[in-house]
Amino acid sequence: MLCRRLKLFADATVAIDGSKFRAVNNRDKNFAGRKLPARMEQLEQSIARYKDELDRADREPASLPVNES
Repeated sequence: MLCRRLKLFADATVAIDGSKFRAVNNRDKNFAGRKLPARMEQLEQSIARYKDELDRADREPASLPVNES
């Protein structure tokens, strides 16, 4: 979905190299069907919170933890 939004797909030939990867299909890492839109919304909200924290840290540098190494 991200590649489509960024228009990274083009009319091109795709090559498969024959690599084999172990599948992980447990309940927590499976985002097919109905769960995908909800997961995408969770990620968008997480990114928004992260960006808000960055903006807050830029406005209030005194609230940042001090690294005294």
